[in-house]
Amino acid sequence: MHSLKNSLSKRIYAMRLTSAGCAKVWKNQYWHEHSGVRLVSCSRCPKLSSDRSRCSIPHGSPIRKCVSAAQEAHLHSLDDKNLLEIGFGKRSIARQLVTDAGGSWTGIEPTLPRSRKAALGKGGFGHVAAIPFPDNTFDIVVGIQTLEHWEESLPDPGLVTDYAASFNEIFRVLRPNGSIYFDAPIYLHGHEMFIAGDIDRIRGLFDPALWRDVRIEKWRENHAPLERYATPESDARTWEQAVTSYPPALLADIRNERSVCLIAISAITTKEFRVSHDCFVGMPLSA
Repeated sequence: MHSLKNSLSKRIYAMRLTSAGCAKVWKNQYWHEHSGVRLVSCSRCPKLSSDRSRCSIPHGSPIRKCVSAAQEAHLHSLDDKNLLEIGFGKRSIARQLVTDAGGSWTGIEPTLPRSRKAALGKGGFGHVAAIPFPDNTFDIVVGIQTLEHWEESLPDPGLVTDYAASFNEIFRVLRPNGSIYFDAPIYLHGHEMFIAGDIDRIRGLFDPALWRDVRIEKWRENHAPLERYATPESDARTWEQAVTSYPPALLADIRNERSVCLIAISAITTKEFRVSHDCFVGMPLSA
């Protein structure tokens, strides 16, 4: 019953979101800069309740509340944009915000049957390392809680999972001056770099030949005045198999002292518009 109630709450919340409303909520600076990372503390987040006792987002775990908030902060100004979502759920906030702004939404999901063909304007089968759309199709590509899983094995052995190939594909389908937005949990599950919170290694995924203005935010690492969100045991049990490059002492410190938080990443493709024979064409900056 609790799960059903939570699902209904999330659905109602997402349906009520508007691009203009989110722009109003997030109009002021909500972060502070530290060592090249934007830190979003609960104490400065617009979603903190007026009595400072809870997050005003009514559904989900503490990290899921941040997932909703971060999308509202980043995806509320997508007027007439053509958006591709990598891995999508039933209650896509990205879809709600881009369509409310007059743009279009397309989604691909590797766990769907291959018979459910991907097509512009709807959701269908597809994998980030083999995006089934032509070059220069989308203005923005987003991935909500998927980035940390891209190199994990999938039931379909024909799908190759690789970060470099995936980002090359995203670069290919983006239009000149197109952008990306991804979020992922830290200290929870997925690839070991996300479990360990290795920001430098995560930043290294974004090849400067393909991406500029890479911005990283950490949400809820500074959780006061709200509670610490310890890694659930069900996720910690996956660490022994997933983590090979980080010492046990770090993992113990994460479990005992740190709070699960969210990383949000945005960047712009290095493709740009250039004039050639009176036409605008997209080419890499390095060309």
